Amino acid sequence: MDGVHDMGGMHGFGTVEPTHDKPLSRTSWRSRIFGIELSYTQPGGFNLDWMRHVLECMPPAAYLSSDYFDRWYWREAAILVNAGWASIDELTTGQAADRPAGAGDPMPPEAVSALLDQGVDSRRPDAGTPTFQPGDRVRARCHSPLGATRLPRYVRGHVGAIEALRGWHVLPDASAHGEERAEPLYCVRFLAGDLWDDAASPRDLVFADLWESYLEPC
Repeated sequence: MDGVHDMGGMHGFGTVEPTHDKPLSRTSWRSRIFGIELSYTQPGGFNLDWMRHVLECMPPAAYLSSDYFDRWYWREAAILVNAGWASIDELTTGQAADRPAGAGDPMPPEAVSALLDQGVDSRRPDAGTPTFQPGDRVRARCHSPLGATRLPRYVRGHVGAIEALRGWHVLPDASAHGEERAEPLYCVRFLAGDLWDDAASPRDLVFADLWESYLEPC
């Protein structure tokens, strides 16, 4: 993500406090949102990258002040309204006016469990020779795209080294807008001290999986 939505590596938000006393219970609204997320028929089919892009469209103040699963609700509402499958009045009243054309039936419970176990696989067959090899020094590009990206802001402009090649994977930046395009994915090693100056131990390393178009030789 980009903008305020890219919270990885940002300071000032305090420590992450685990909520062991508030798990996702069967009676929790969070569990219901999680179940709806997996079971409902999405316009255009399930696309994780598009869903992340929709989250990026939330106003910063609303995003930062919302609970994690609140954001999921607002995202699904936006997806349905954008596709014409629901109206603002229907969301406000909780009453559906009619059934959207093209909407399929929700998955049965056993299929939801199977989908959760299966996950989403972004791997694709190799489609050429990767530009970089383990040991190569690379620089993460300085770019701030308008759409989705999985290039963390805190590594942009910094130099690292290729640790490993992960194979070819779907590029999220393209997938979020309906184009399936695969690129080599690399594990890139950075010195934590290069990313955060004296805020990090000089012995610490940061490993980021980055697509080829995120990188340039140096």
